[in-house]
Amino acid sequence: MATTDPAQSTLYPKITTHIPEIIEQLRRMNRDPAQPEANIIVDPMPFIGTVKLHGTHADILVYPDNRIVFQSRNITGLSVGKDNQGFAADMSEKTAAVLGLRDVYLARWKELNPGARFGEDSPVVMAGEWIGDKIQKDVAIAQLSRRFGIVSVNINGTWQKDEEYSDISLPDYDIYNASRAGVFHTTLYPDDYERTVSEIERMTEEVAAHCPFAATFGISGLGEGIVWKPVAPRYNADTSLWFKSKGGKFKPTFFRFPKHHEGADVIKERRKAAATVAAAWCSQQRLEQGWDVLREKGIERVVRALGDFLKWIQHDILEEEKGHIKEHGVDEAALKIEIAKIAKPWYRAKLRECDAR
Repeated sequence: MATTDPAQSTLYPKITTHIPEIIEQLRRMNRDPAQPEANIIVDPMPFIGTVKLHGTHADILVYPDNRIVFQSRNITGLSVGKDNQGFAADMSEKTAAVLGLRDVYLARWKELNPGARFGEDSPVVMAGEWIGDKIQKDVAIAQLSRRFGIVSVNINGTWQKDEEYSDISLPDYDIYNASRAGVFHTTLYPDDYERTVSEIERMTEEVAAHCPFAATFGISGLGEGIVWKPVAPRYNADTSLWFKSKGGKFKPTFFRFPKHHEGADVIKERRKAAATVAAAWCSQQRLEQGWDVLREKGIERVVRALGDFLKWIQHDILEEEKGHIKEHGVDEAALKIEIAKIAKPWYRAKLRECDAR
C-alpha cells in the first residue's frame, strides 16, 4: 500500500493573484547568502498560461499498486457516498480508462527522463476541474455536460511542464486537457510591474469575454481567466511562482489603500483600512464559494454552521491576499472583524432565501 499522505503532499496548491508576491519570491530565491542586503536584479522571465476553468477542483491520484484516490481541494478520499458534485461517482466507473491514462503519462515521463527512477510510493496526480452542467453558473462551460479538465500533472513528486503533456486526454471518457484551448505567453518584468499587468490583463479579458475552452466544443460564452507558470525548468515546478489572473466579473477589485497620516488615531486608521479591503475582498463570488465549500465538506448549511462559514472566508482572504496585507500593513485582527461584519448578514440572508424556496 502506498504510504504517501494525500492530505500532506498531493492537495493542489493555493495560487495567488498578487504578482508582486511572485516578484518578491524570485528575489528571495536569487539572493546571495553571502550578500543578503545586496540589491537583487531579476531578469525578465517568460511565463506560459492555460485557461482557468470555473468548476469545482478535483484530483485523481493513481498509486503504483493501481490504487485510485479521488479528492477535492478540501476533501481527501472522496467516494460515491461522500462525493463532490458526482465526481467520484463518475470516475469510479472509469477505472480501466484512468489506469490507462496514468500509463500514458508515465510513458511520456520516462521518455522525457531516461534513466530516472520512479518512486515506489509516488502517485501520479492528475489535478483538474470538474466542470459542466449545474456545477457553476454564468460561464460558457456550464452549458457542457459534466466532464473533467486536467490542468496540471504531478509525476514522481514533481509538477510537470504542462506543454510536455498537453496532448494527453481521453475524450471518449470525457477527460480532457485544459491545453486544448491553446496556451498564452507573457513576460514577467520584475522592474516594470505595470507593463506585466497590462499584457496579462489584455489576454485575461479576452478569455473572460469568450472562453476558448468552451469554444473547442462549439459553445460560446464567458470565461474566467488564466493560470500562469514560469517557462524556465528551474522554476516551472515551484508552485510558489504560479499565479492566476481573472477577468470580467471574476476580476479582483483593485483600489487605493488608505494612507496612514501622522498624528491620526492609529486604531481608527486601522479599522478604516480593514473595512476598505474587507468590502473589496468579500466579493459575491467569494461568499458564494464559501457557501459551496460547506456543501463540499458535508456541513449542513444551517444557522449553527455560520462559524464554519466565517472561518473559511476569513482564512481564504488572509491566505490569498497575504501579499497585499503584508505590503500595506493591514491589521489582520481588524480585517477578520470587518470580514465577519459583511459575511454574517450575507450568510443569514442566504439561509432565508433557501428557506423561502
